[in-house]
Amino acid sequence: MGTVLMGKGKVRHEYNPRAMHAILAAPGGGLEKNMFLRATKIQAQARKNLQRAPTRVKTGHLRASILIVPYKAKGYTAFRVGSDLNYARYVHDGTGIYGPKHHLITPKSAHVLAWHGNEGEFVFAKHVKGMRPNPFLRDALAAGKL
Repeated sequence: MGTVLMGKGKVRHEYNPRAMHAILAAPGGGLEKNMFLRATKIQAQARKNLQRAPTRVKTGHLRASILIVPYKAKGYTAFRVGSDLNYARYVHDGTGIYGPKHHLITPKSAHVLAWHGNEGEFVFAKHVKGMRPNPFLRDALAAGKL
């Protein structure tokens, strides 16, 4: 076995808030690159999650609308991953008895609900249960851990 030599000395550490801020807030710096890498992994996983049951992909508009948007938070660059489509929240959180309000969907100004079915035929109902949630964004957050 070898000999381990240890020297004596003093180590002094000073925290410089301005220097630390400059390092963390540098455009294109390591922190920004790391955060963007995490955001791209979350975006990719969220798009994948839309294909799992309960499937909500008909046209692909929702999947294509999941974007990464940079913004500043307390002087640092941050990234927001999400969709700006008005129905994205309904897919994510569910509707009717499966949604946040937990009640049947009933008509407000008519006797029945009416819509076009999958094959173009009209469908009529006094109430519907709603759709089960697909929390594609929340479940994608784990992909951002490195």
